[in-house]
Amino acid sequence: MVVPRPIAWVSTIAADGTANLAPHSFCTVAGTQPPTLAFTSIGEKHTVANVRATGDFVFHVVDYAITERMNITAANAPADVSEFELAGLEQTASSKVRSPRVVGAPVAMECVLDRIIEVGHSRMVLGTVVQLHIAERLFDARDRVDPGRLDAVARMGGATYATTRDRFDLTRPVYDDLRAD
Repeated sequence: MVVPRPIAWVSTIAADGTANLAPHSFCTVAGTQPPTLAFTSIGEKHTVANVRATGDFVFHVVDYAITERMNITAANAPADVSEFELAGLEQTASSKVRSPRVVGAPVAMECVLDRIIEVGHSRMVLGTVVQLHIAERLFDARDRVDPGRLDAVARMGGATYATTRDRFDLTRPVYDDLRAD
């Protein structure tokens, strides 16, 4: 079991202009220089087809406040149905990519396609972050993101989810200090 798994709420746009939005709990940071994100789709679903066609997507972080709407977008809607409309979500234009952003998402990262890797029946999509949007409410008085304000949601498996409310800190040890003991 690999848990908890963060949720990449990925928006794309189809060739006909239909906005697509779907959650993917197989996701991670794949690199930092350049900043690269990865999500995996089980099978070639609308999200992957749209990314192939347009070369971009937006990776949103899901917080508890929008969890129910995120869950609606997991429905197996036909390609010509916008999950934004299905879930009653407002979309807004992105700054650097064609795919729209979710209004109200605490974090949105606009990405351009780096590559798609076939892993058996799955498709791992890697994208380079070209624009980052962070909700003002997440910043503290020192202008730093306060993780306590995010309340991000992760998938545990099946219909079970968790939040980042229960956190703790661990200081990373220094090898030489460990040897001295």
